[in-house]
Amino acid sequence: MPSFSAWIDESGSNRQADPGTYILSAAVCAQAHVDAIRDSMRALLIAKGHRKLHWRDEDRGRQRVIAATIAALDVEHLVVVRSNATTAGHPERQRRLCMERLLPELVAMGVGQAIVESRGRKDDQNDHRTLDILRRKHALGGRLHLDHVGGPTEPMLWIADACCGAVTQFRCGDPAHYLVIQPKVTMLEIGP
Repeated sequence: MPSFSAWIDESGSNRQADPGTYILSAAVCAQAHVDAIRDSMRALLIAKGHRKLHWRDEDRGRQRVIAATIAALDVEHLVVVRSNATTAGHPERQRRLCMERLLPELVAMGVGQAIVESRGRKDDQNDHRTLDILRRKHALGGRLHLDHVGGPTEPMLWIADACCGAVTQFRCGDPAHYLVIQPKVTMLEIGP
Protein backbone atom coordinates (compact mmCIF):
# COMPACT_ATOMS: atom_id res chain seq x y z
CA MET A 1 0.00 0.00 0.00
CA PRO A 2 1.45 3.42 -0.92
CA SER A 3 2.68 5.38 2.05
CA PHE A 4 3.24 8.66 0.25
CA SER A 5 0.81 11.53 -0.22
CA ALA A 6 0.97 14.61 -2.41
CA TRP A 7 -0.47 18.10 -1.94
CA ILE A 8 -1.08 19.96 -5.17
CA ASP A 9 -1.42 23.66 -5.96
CA GLU A 10 -1.31 25.65 -9.17
CA SER A 11 -0.29 29.00 -10.44
CA GLY A 12 -0.18 31.00 -13.60
CA SER A 13 3.22 32.52 -14.19
CA ASN A 14 3.96 36.20 -14.69
CA ARG A 15 1.73 37.29 -17.59
CA GLN A 16 4.24 39.83 -18.87
CA ALA A 17 7.52 37.95 -18.47
CA ASP A 18 6.25 34.39 -18.97
CA PRO A 19 2.92 34.56 -20.84
CA GLY A 20 0.73 31.50 -21.27
CA THR A 21 2.52 29.47 -18.61
CA TYR A 22 0.72 27.26 -16.12
CA ILE A 23 2.49 25.60 -13.19
CA LEU A 24 1.22 22.65 -11.17
CA SER A 25 3.28 21.70 -8.13
CA ALA A 26 3.02 18.68 -5.86
CA ALA A 27 4.66 18.46 -2.45
CA VAL A 28 5.29 14.75 -1.85
CA CYS A 29 6.17 13.13 1.44
CA ALA A 30 5.73 10.03 3.54
CA GLN A 31 2.66 10.04 5.78
CA ALA A 32 4.90 9.52 8.82
CA HIS A 33 6.35 13.04 8.44
CA VAL A 34 3.15 15.01 7.79
CA ASP A 35 2.35 16.17 11.34
CA ALA A 36 5.85 17.53 11.96
CA ILE A 37 5.88 19.26 8.56
CA ARG A 38 2.50 20.87 9.22
CA ASP A 39 3.85 22.19 12.53
CA SER A 40 6.88 23.67 10.75
CA MET A 41 4.66 25.41 8.23
CA ARG A 42 2.23 26.75 10.87
CA ALA A 43 5.24 28.18 12.74
CA LEU A 44 5.82 30.46 9.74
CA LEU A 45 2.52 32.28 10.31
CA ILE A 46 3.45 35.63 11.83
CA ALA A 47 0.29 37.61 12.40
CA LYS A 48 -2.50 36.63 14.75
CA GLY A 49 -5.43 35.63 12.62
CA HIS A 50 -3.14 34.88 9.65
CA ARG A 51 -4.78 31.74 8.27
CA LYS A 52 -2.39 30.61 5.56
CA LEU A 53 0.86 31.37 3.81
CA HIS A 54 0.57 32.61 0.28
CA TRP A 55 3.83 33.18 -1.58
CA ARG A 56 2.62 36.22 -3.51
CA ASP A 57 1.57 37.96 -0.28
CA GLU A 58 5.03 37.65 1.26
CA ASP A 59 7.95 40.06 0.86
CA ARG A 60 11.37 38.85 -0.30
CA GLY A 61 12.71 38.41 3.20
CA ARG A 62 9.80 36.22 4.18
CA GLN A 63 10.06 34.31 0.89
CA ARG A 64 13.70 33.60 1.73
CA VAL A 65 12.68 32.22 5.15
CA ILE A 66 9.87 30.13 3.63
CA ALA A 67 12.17 28.69 0.93
CA ALA A 68 14.83 27.80 3.53
CA THR A 69 12.23 26.16 5.76
CA ILE A 70 10.81 24.14 2.88
CA ALA A 71 14.29 23.07 1.75
CA ALA A 72 14.93 21.62 5.22
CA LEU A 73 11.71 19.56 5.26
CA ASP A 74 11.46 15.92 4.27
CA VAL A 75 9.46 16.81 1.15
CA GLU A 76 10.11 16.29 -2.55
CA HIS A 77 8.57 18.51 -5.22
CA LEU A 78 7.20 17.40 -8.55
CA VAL A 79 6.43 20.34 -10.81
CA VAL A 80 4.76 20.28 -14.22
CA VAL A 81 5.08 23.41 -16.36
CA ARG A 82 3.21 24.04 -19.58
CA SER A 83 3.98 27.16 -21.54
CA ASN A 84 2.00 28.02 -24.61
CA ALA A 85 1.06 31.62 -25.29
CA THR A 86 -1.68 30.52 -27.72
CA THR A 87 -3.66 28.94 -24.87
CA ALA A 88 -3.00 31.69 -22.35
CA GLY A 89 -6.74 32.38 -22.10
CA HIS A 90 -7.57 28.74 -21.38
CA PRO A 91 -6.32 27.94 -17.85
CA GLU A 92 -8.64 24.93 -17.48
CA ARG A 93 -7.08 23.30 -20.54
CA GLN A 94 -3.62 24.12 -19.19
CA ARG A 95 -4.56 22.59 -15.84
CA ARG A 96 -6.01 19.43 -17.40
CA LEU A 97 -2.91 18.84 -19.49
CA CYS A 98 -0.64 19.39 -16.48
CA MET A 99 -2.78 17.06 -14.34
CA GLU A 100 -2.65 14.40 -17.05
CA ARG A 101 1.14 14.46 -16.75
CA LEU A 102 1.39 14.96 -12.99
CA LEU A 103 -0.98 12.28 -11.68
CA PRO A 104 0.65 9.26 -13.39
CA GLU A 105 4.06 10.50 -12.25
CA LEU A 106 2.81 10.69 -8.67
CA VAL A 107 1.48 7.12 -8.83
CA ALA A 108 4.86 5.98 -10.19
CA MET A 109 6.46 7.62 -7.13
CA GLY A 110 4.26 5.57 -4.79
CA VAL A 111 1.68 8.25 -4.01
CA GLY A 112 -1.71 6.81 -3.05
CA GLN A 113 -3.47 10.03 -2.08
CA ALA A 114 -3.37 13.45 -3.72
CA ILE A 115 -4.88 16.45 -1.98
CA VAL A 116 -5.61 19.42 -4.21
CA GLU A 117 -6.46 22.95 -3.14
CA SER A 118 -10.15 23.35 -3.78
CA ARG A 119 -11.22 25.91 -6.35
CA GLY A 120 -14.95 25.32 -5.92
CA ARG A 121 -17.27 22.41 -6.62
CA LYS A 122 -17.37 22.73 -10.42
CA ASP A 123 -13.60 23.05 -10.83
CA ASP A 124 -12.98 20.22 -8.34
CA GLN A 125 -15.25 18.00 -10.43
CA ASN A 126 -13.12 18.80 -13.48
CA ASP A 127 -10.08 17.41 -11.63
CA HIS A 128 -12.02 14.22 -10.86
CA ARG A 129 -13.02 13.94 -14.52
CA THR A 130 -9.36 14.15 -15.50
CA LEU A 131 -8.54 11.38 -13.03
CA ASP A 132 -11.40 9.25 -14.40
CA ILE A 133 -10.15 9.74 -17.98
CA LEU A 134 -6.65 8.63 -16.93
CA ARG A 135 -8.16 5.54 -15.28
CA ARG A 136 -10.18 4.67 -18.39
CA LYS A 137 -7.03 5.02 -20.52
CA HIS A 138 -5.15 2.81 -18.01
CA ALA A 139 -2.62 5.62 -17.76
CA LEU A 140 -2.10 5.56 -13.99
CA GLY A 141 -0.45 2.22 -13.36
CA GLY A 142 -1.88 2.11 -9.83
CA ARG A 143 -4.52 3.45 -7.51
CA LEU A 144 -4.82 7.09 -6.58
CA HIS A 145 -7.37 8.76 -4.35
CA LEU A 146 -8.03 12.46 -5.06
CA ASP A 147 -9.41 14.89 -2.47
CA HIS A 148 -9.93 18.64 -2.41
CA VAL A 149 -9.53 20.85 0.66
CA GLY A 150 -9.41 24.58 1.36
CA GLY A 151 -5.99 26.21 1.36
CA PRO A 152 -6.24 27.76 4.82
CA THR A 153 -7.02 24.39 6.42
CA GLU A 154 -4.03 22.48 5.03
CA PRO A 155 -0.46 23.73 5.65
CA MET A 156 0.92 21.09 3.27
CA LEU A 157 -0.70 23.01 0.40
CA TRP A 158 1.31 26.08 1.40
CA ILE A 159 4.45 24.18 0.41
CA ALA A 160 3.15 23.53 -3.11
CA ASP A 161 2.10 27.19 -3.38
CA ALA A 162 5.58 28.35 -2.37
CA CYS A 163 7.20 26.00 -4.87
CA CYS A 164 4.97 27.45 -7.63
CA GLY A 165 6.04 30.93 -6.59
CA ALA A 166 9.73 30.08 -6.59
CA VAL A 167 9.41 28.41 -10.01
CA THR A 168 7.62 31.48 -11.39
CA GLN A 169 10.38 33.75 -10.12
CA PHE A 170 13.00 31.42 -11.61
CA ARG A 171 11.29 31.41 -15.01
CA CYS A 172 11.16 35.21 -14.92
CA GLY A 173 14.87 35.66 -14.27
CA ASP A 174 15.02 35.63 -10.46
CA PRO A 175 16.46 32.23 -9.44
CA ALA A 176 17.37 33.00 -5.78
CA HIS A 177 14.51 31.21 -4.02
CA TYR A 178 14.26 28.38 -6.52
CA LEU A 179 17.95 27.55 -6.10
CA VAL A 180 17.31 26.97 -2.39
CA ILE A 181 14.73 24.25 -3.06
CA GLN A 182 16.09 23.00 -6.42
CA PRO A 183 17.85 19.90 -5.03
CA LYS A 184 14.45 18.50 -4.07
CA VAL A 185 12.59 19.55 -7.25
CA THR A 186 11.85 17.45 -10.30
CA MET A 187 10.55 19.72 -13.03
CA LEU A 188 8.75 18.39 -16.08
CA GLU A 189 7.98 20.73 -18.95
CA ILE A 190 5.27 19.78 -21.40
CA GLY A 191 4.80 21.32 -24.78
CA PRO A 192 1.78 22.54 -26.65
